Formats: sequence, C-alpha cells, structure tokens
Amino acid sequence: MEGELIPKGPRLDWPRLNAYRRYHAYEDGMYHLPNDEIEADRLNLQHHEFRLTIGGKLHLAPLSKDIQEVLDVGCGTGITEKDFADEYPSSRVLGIDLSPIQPLEVPPNCSFLVDNVEAEWNYDHQFDYIHSRAMVAGTKNWPRFLQQAYDALKPGGIIELQDVVFPGRCDDGSAPPTSPMAEWFKLFIEAGTKAGLNPTQANDFATPLRQAGFVGITGRKFKWPLGPWAKGKMNKTLGKWTLENILEGLQGGSLALFTRMLGWSKERVEVFLMEVRRELHEQKSHFYMPM
Repeated sequence: MEGELIPKGPRLDWPRLNAYRRYHAYEDGMYHLPNDEIEADRLNLQHHEFRLTIGGKLHLAPLSKDIQEVLDVGCGTGITEKDFADEYPSSRVLGIDLSPIQPLEVPPNCSFLVDNVEAEWNYDHQFDYIHSRAMVAGTKNWPRFLQQAYDALKPGGIIELQDVVFPGRCDDGSAPPTSPMAEWFKLFIEAGTKAGLNPTQANDFATPLRQAGFVGITGRKFKWPLGPWAKGKMNKTLGKWTLENILEGLQGGSLALFTRMLGWSKERVEVFLMEVRRELHEQKSHFYMPM
C-alpha cells in the first residue's frame, strides 16, 4: 500500500468545518469524525473500555507469544499498537490511519502509516494477525476490505473485528416513542448510508468474512449500557464508561455527517444534541449498544 510514514516533524495542515472541529486532510472527506484532541481523548477512553469488556485483554484471538507481523487498521491514536508492541516484543506492529495523530515516541517494534485502508493494499510482506476495531463508521466496502485482509494474511493467519452494532437498543420499554436517542441512531444510520457507509454491518460480519475465504469464524457478544442503569458491578462500570464515551462523541459523530449528508445547519445539530444529552443524563431510557 502506498502511504506516508509519519514524519518526526511538523504535522499536516488540517481543514476545519466552520473552524469548529478538526478533520483529516489526507483523502479529505473519507472519514466524517474529527481527529482533534477531544476525539483523541475519547478514542483512548474507548480503547480502555474495549479492554475492560474483554477482561483486560487486547484481543480475543488465540495468538502465539512469538507472533511476528501484526497490522491494525484504523489505528486512531496508536494506543492499541503501543500496548500490543509492549505485550508482544517479538512482533512488528504496523498501524494505519488517515490521520497522523499517533505519538512519535513508540516502542521500536511499532510504526504507523498514513493511508486509506480502502485503497489497494500493496504490502511487501504478509501478516499473522490483522486487528480492526470500531470501523463501521469509516468503512464503505466491507467485502473488498475483508478480501484484501484475507489476501494479506499468511496461511493460518487471523483477523479480529471488534465493533459496535447499530442501532443501539432498548428492550424494556423505558424509552418513549419520541426518544431523542432513538432518533439519533436513525439519523446516524441514514446519514452514514448516504455517505456510502454501512453503519449496521456489524450485525453480520460472518457473511462477508466467509465470502472472502475465511474459515473457523467465531463470535462473542457483549453489551455496553448507555449509563449505570444496568444491574451488576461490571455492567454499571461499563455503563459509566459508555456514557462518557457517547457524551464525548456525540458532537463528533454528528456534526460532519448531519451537515454534509442531511443538509442540517450546525445550529440545528447542536440543538438536537442538547435533547439527546438531556435524555442520557436523565437515565430514564435504558439503551445499550450490542457488541
């Protein structure tokens, strides 16, 4: 894959949407969430939430301690790569993303590449393990992505997809018919679809995986409550993290998509998000995100 190694020097110049949030410049418009400090903090929080969900681990795949070549697509802030490189010192970890927001000081077996995962892959080696997390908001062609991943894996290699399932759900009838949160899920899916994404793809990863040639496909299901309303210590802890995650991410997940794809003004987006936040803070509607 032709890309750019992140330089130890000045960052790229970033375009802004109404000088409000910062977005990626490379392949401008491919990804509709921001890449500023607010989003970086949220991504780091989300990383720890994923780890908490799966018992503190980085992955569920059965990996050898002497694993060699690792690829993480959509690496964000690079926190996953740093943790993986530390935990597997024999590995060579490569993270790719549209934004060069990763740290410059990383373990010697960790590197990053600025590139578009949906472009043609032209690596000079194959991988033992490919990791993908929270990519439903940034991937348009899942069959092509998974086919390229299959072709880039060594025989016996593993791909692991960790993602949220849209829309969020409320099973106990606590959300009113006019729920702003339920409306946000609908609008996010509508805007994402207009942008060429498939926001509901995580409902069925097995089909495109099988079509790409993968075998031995397994899945694990989890839930992220949107707040500490759920019973049980772990659910309450996950609920607190998820609530913070979504409150921090609502603006970033809505502003560009809703203005670009739905024709909303920035002011309309902000007024609507105030209603969503109010419902989340009240904790009367018991939503959760399937994982």
